[in-house]
Amino acid sequence: MRDKQSNKFGISSLLFMVSSALLMASGSAYAQAPPNDSCDTATVIPSSAPNPVFTDNVLTTDATPDPADPALSCNLQIPGWPADGFHTVWYEWTPAESGSVNISTFISSTVDGDRGVFELDTAHGMYTGACDALVEVACVDIGLNDELITEVEAGVTYRIKVGEFANGLAHPYGPFAGGDLSLTVKPAPVFPEQFVIESVRHNVSAPISSLFTASAGAESATAPDAAALAESVMEIPNLMGEEVMGALDLSDGPSPGSLVAGEKGAYRGSPKVLQSFDGGENDDNAFVLQTLIAPPDTIGDVGKEHYVQMYNLLTEIFDKNGNTVLGPFPSNAFFAGLGGQCEFTNSGDPIVLYDEETDRWLVSQFAAGFPQDGLCIAISASGDPTGSYYQYEFDFTGIGFPDYPKYGFASGSINVMANMFSPFAGAGLGVIDKAEAMEEGPATMVFFRLGPTEFGFIPGDNDGPVFDNTKPTFFTNNFFSGNAIDVWEITPDFANPENTTIAEVKKIEVSPFDTDLCDAPRERCITQPGSGTGDDPETPGDETIAFLEAIADRMMHRAQTRDFGDTKQAIMSHTVDADGTGKAGVRWYELRNHKDRGWELKKENTFSPDGDHRWMGSIAMTASGETCLGYSISSETTYPSIGVAGRKGTSNHMNVRELVAFDGNVLANVQRQTGRWGDYSSMNIDPVDDSCWYTTEYAKPNSFIGERFGWANKVIQFQLPGKK
Repeated sequence: MRDKQSNKFGISSLLFMVSSALLMASGSAYAQAPPNDSCDTATVIPSSAPNPVFTDNVLTTDATPDPADPALSCNLQIPGWPADGFHTVWYEWTPAESGSVNISTFISSTVDGDRGVFELDTAHGMYTGACDALVEVACVDIGLNDELITEVEAGVTYRIKVGEFANGLAHPYGPFAGGDLSLTVKPAPVFPEQFVIESVRHNVSAPISSLFTASAGAESATAPDAAALAESVMEIPNLMGEEVMGALDLSDGPSPGSLVAGEKGAYRGSPKVLQSFDGGENDDNAFVLQTLIAPPDTIGDVGKEHYVQMYNLLTEIFDKNGNTVLGPFPSNAFFAGLGGQCEFTNSGDPIVLYDEETDRWLVSQFAAGFPQDGLCIAISASGDPTGSYYQYEFDFTGIGFPDYPKYGFASGSINVMANMFSPFAGAGLGVIDKAEAMEEGPATMVFFRLGPTEFGFIPGDNDGPVFDNTKPTFFTNNFFSGNAIDVWEITPDFANPENTTIAEVKKIEVSPFDTDLCDAPRERCITQPGSGTGDDPETPGDETIAFLEAIADRMMHRAQTRDFGDTKQAIMSHTVDADGTGKAGVRWYELRNHKDRGWELKKENTFSPDGDHRWMGSIAMTASGETCLGYSISSETTYPSIGVAGRKGTSNHMNVRELVAFDGNVLANVQRQTGRWGDYSSMNIDPVDDSCWYTTEYAKPNSFIGERFGWANKVIQFQLPGKK
């Protein structure tokens, strides 16, 4: 996931490389400030803009900020840095017509030494008044490149200031201060904004098993150098919705708890673990890719004969007894032979899904590159995940960066969701023709940007052999919805993609909830034993024990759906403040759609049985109608652990008692330095025996720098009591 703050400190290193020598040669011709370096010498935008669209490109290497200028009110302030960045340039515009406009810095770029081309981190604002008496009227600083969507009045003179940070590294630390700024003035988008995206590349892969031996992976890879690893740790960036719109604090009190105190006979036994085995860990990244990563973005799914686990930035395929069949191998191997970004970058945010209806696997990750971002999607040609795949690369140039992508299978379509950044455009929802994607040839995605007031979606993902006659459906606990779940549907027309439509079809009122766990960024307030202590620079390995991130601003993977004949059901979860003190709990919902009359709330509750945090949940329903829930557990006295619970019958509560499937107190490991945790986990249902499979991370020191960036994954298969 992409993160404005992380990029300012130079953490993102996923974008493709170019020759710094070429950029040095092109930049050497500029030895003075650009003409629009100050407000008094601003570049004049034609009054006819945005019709036609106005675009200007300027190299800001020698541009200078003026301390006398008013600081942009929206800019993220970093101690010791100029208020508006290291370089500022100015524009002046007196529009001929009133209306809504989009002032964008999209496709602005910078060079980070010899590491490559990156998006230029910008902030820009609009003022009225003379240069010595400016009054700010609009401002934006959300991602790296930004869009300022605002109203303008005909005949009023506006002055636009753009400040930039050159990725936070180039000045004063290197030869490439500044960047190539592109400013565009165009009509404001009308949301939902439709895009028909044809796959720019498609191919059929060789069998994945032919690329690697069964033993290929961490054990057979070259041992990395520990000192080099300490300098090469990589954090997959993350931009949270709360940084854009603030956390949800919608209730006057705590979110309702899961069990009434003193309730008799509330529990009906405990889950039975059938097996628990180790999945991938950060050591695998060290051996295979010569780097360490955070967070893992743990994901998995189970088919008829295999369990597939993906995590940043590797994949491992197991048989259903927990034995490795293939891997771990780099996840971009699924796109070998395709060419382009998908084959030659390995960027992260992985997803794997199994579709019982067609006996196929979907694997995906985003492609992070400049100026081309996109989605990489591969569909297995059979039920064997080690076999061949139909490969697709979808180019999102001009649309935005598709962060945190999630998918779901429905009847006739593959549902697509991504949070759109650089610039921020809220959530994007889309569909791919399922039949078209499961055969050789190109594929088409119809995609809608919903705008910056929509966020936190999860697509419906069907389990079971059928899901009859239901449109692609998406759910969110959106920031501006209040205490409600918004339901959106897409009506596909794959024969004429431009005729595909999208609409919000239902707002389902739910019990009050509060996701504002604390004042820390990204709800980084999940405690471990010793959180906030350590950080002795003279003691290697004594980096600060982190407060962990809750990621409470969105629905969590998955929104599982099932077709029970007359009634279709959906189940999903997200993290909330369980008691008003900042203790994290898992809020879950069960929805139903009876005879296609529309979705409605059937059951809801918040799972928080004691004083520990429970978060990063995933929930799913078995074919027999039972509910399985998995999550992380931690507190000041409980080391990070893994819990599972469940629900039988018609209870409104998780009436199958919690089982601590992995007890972190045994090894007493913590995570240091980074608070990243998750960013998701996965509960899945076995299509053969209806058992529950859950995978998530736990704290485990890596072999090179210990508890710093130390994590591993567990895979836990269990069933609820009464199963045979």
